[in-house]
Amino acid sequence: MRLVHDLALAAALALPSLALLAWWGGVWFAMRQTRRQLGDLQTPVFSPDAAPWPPAAPPRVCLITPAHNEARSIAAHVRSLRDQTWPAFRGVLALDRCTDATLPAALDALQADPRIEIVEITACPEDWAGKVHAIETARLRRPEVQDADILIFTDADTVLHPRCVEAAVELLVRERLDMLSLLSTLTFTAPFERSAQGPAAFELLVRYPPLRASRAAGRRPFANGQFIACTQDAYQRLGTHAAFRAHLLEDIAIARAAWDARLAVRVLPAGAMLTCRMYPDALAFERGWRRIFTEAANRKVSRLRSWARLAPWRNVAPPLLASIAVTVAIVRLITSPEPAARLAWVAVGALSVALGLVWLLVVARFLRQLGASDVRTLLAALVQWPRGTLALARLLARAARDLEQGIATPWAGREYARPAR
Repeated sequence: MRLVHDLALAAALALPSLALLAWWGGVWFAMRQTRRQLGDLQTPVFSPDAAPWPPAAPPRVCLITPAHNEARSIAAHVRSLRDQTWPAFRGVLALDRCTDATLPAALDALQADPRIEIVEITACPEDWAGKVHAIETARLRRPEVQDADILIFTDADTVLHPRCVEAAVELLVRERLDMLSLLSTLTFTAPFERSAQGPAAFELLVRYPPLRASRAAGRRPFANGQFIACTQDAYQRLGTHAAFRAHLLEDIAIARAAWDARLAVRVLPAGAMLTCRMYPDALAFERGWRRIFTEAANRKVSRLRSWARLAPWRNVAPPLLASIAVTVAIVRLITSPEPAARLAWVAVGALSVALGLVWLLVVARFLRQLGASDVRTLLAALVQWPRGTLALARLLARAARDLEQGIATPWAGREYARPAR
């Protein structure tokens, strides 16, 4: 009877451990494949038939940055634009209904650089999302946007490496892409960033893997609005930003339209070429990620609730289950007299150790790629990963509740009521 009990308990611990090990092993494989096939903007992977570089005439590039009350970050962003090495570079700052010191901060950082212009926007139509309207207004007002061969759309809280535009243009041209989107390196300075930012970004990229977003077939469309580069021809085929006027997550909407148009798209990490502090405080972080996940779930309440249930199981269960299983296995190995039971507990212990190690390696590698580069920051983010995952689950549940109850989404100075689907 003791043997049966031991074997049943071992199976109860081994089966979920095996399922989680298979899932996390799949994530590890996908990360390795992404790195091997795509690289990052610092070390991109070029195909054997890549076009020669540099071209005879450099493509004209125009970068458009919409900004609403970005006095905190606009100066660093503007300085990074002024440092760009691409010779045929122009920039447009679309200041959208700013009520803070964004304009004087931008002018001070601009230092009268003739390559970069400012467009001030004082109103936004009710049927437009503010960011989308700002970009479209800049396009209509500034001839350098309409004359550019390549357009780049960034956020005001990003900082570009001096060679970022040059590297992006090279990858776009040599690989004959219609659109390129970069995953920025995020900051981990604030407590909420070290706690919840990793699990939130991980959950989003599990749903929208960069490798699948970059496939010609079987694609899961995704783009990151912090940096989207596309050819003027592709942009016109998509209908410019006017085609996405009501979207609160225009980047994924653009990616879906690009898939429908069968455009060549690539999504890859930026490495050190692009950094971003997404939100200034915990409240803005929660509101921002609720909006992101609501739109990423295509405003489906059931999908958000499913994500809220799955996130703790996938992200918190592995270290917890591994710890429990190893402890039980050691105790049972010491106390069980049956050889068959002892063998089963050795197997459970080995499986649990493997699960814990794979989980640790994957999470650590992901956090390093995301921006937790130094040892101290990485350890802090690892320790807080379970807590951040539980916070993410609550965020997803609240997003589902707000969507179901018709509660408006606050974003960039306005509230947007969007129905569930």
